[in-house]
Amino acid sequence: MDGTLLRSDGTLSARTELALRAYSASGGIIIIATGRPPRLVLPLFPQLAVADYFIYNNGAVVVNTGGDWRVERPISNDTAYRFHRHVLNHHADGICIWEVADRWHANRPLYEEEKAYFLGPADQLDPIILSEQSIRELQPSKMLLPRVYDMDNLSETFQNELNVYRLSSAPCVEMAPRTISKASGVEGIALRHGLSSGEIGSFGDDYNDMAMFRYCGHSVAMHNAIPELASIATDTTASNDEDGVAMKLEQWLQDSEG
Repeated sequence: MDGTLLRSDGTLSARTELALRAYSASGGIIIIATGRPPRLVLPLFPQLAVADYFIYNNGAVVVNTGGDWRVERPISNDTAYRFHRHVLNHHADGICIWEVADRWHANRPLYEEEKAYFLGPADQLDPIILSEQSIRELQPSKMLLPRVYDMDNLSETFQNELNVYRLSSAPCVEMAPRTISKASGVEGIALRHGLSSGEIGSFGDDYNDMAMFRYCGHSVAMHNAIPELASIATDTTASNDEDGVAMKLEQWLQDSEG
């Protein structure tokens, strides 16, 4: 969503909304895949209600719009706790964020400069502070670090347990179970509909789109995409601020009619 479907100000343009509706009316299946948790997509739902599926938290939560199909694959409490201890062992004042049941939790309050990297109203930027016992028990759908703590060390230490994503738009790191990604979410939906990966198109701009681009037969990089993603894309389009998704959907619809 961010950097792809939405403009830089966080809005969905009228042109993109119309293009999504037209694509849906043509029989296409629309999947919104995002690193955001559900509560941060909810304000946009009136415009995104045309979607058939939502993939939240980089693949850890997958739901259909009808509400009768849901798949959740959280990080184990053991892995989450060891990750938290690893961060604190290397950074005494470190902070970890746990996304659990669409609410966010932390081991300490956020500093003001850390809050700047999180979405949501200012009065909702105070996470639930966890006790040591709670930290041991939680199974988060996603974990976040509002600072980049030794990215290479984190990736190497937890390479068999977690996918570790750095955001290009902020000095933050996101973690998901190793077997979970936007790609795994898309694959689960494809299996439900009897679709092959070659029949699926995707749009993206950041590191957490890499696996999805490798899975989908047709991958479209935004003009503002990171070079690593653009290098594996099969196609390109204009930037998110230039309605690149809408432009490509309009082209696909026109080609199908011709």
